[in-house]
Amino acid sequence: MIGKSGSISVLISRIGQVGFAADESRKLTGVELRPDGLARLERETGSTVLDPSAVVAVAWHGETENPPGQFL
Repeated sequence: MIGKSGSISVLISRIGQVGFAADESRKLTGVELRPDGLARLERETGSTVLDPSAVVAVAWHGETENPPGQFL
């Protein structure tokens, strides 16, 4: 997923589905597990921090794939 174009959908408990576009200008450039236990998803345009213990499911939708994509 790092460096590829597509989209990432994350199902987070008590919140719902959160989507991250990863197109040519916003590709995922890194993932880091911080010392406080939170995960940081870094893109060319900024970053997002989430609690991995609240993640229920993750799906990757590549540009060349038809839904439902790959569930991780």
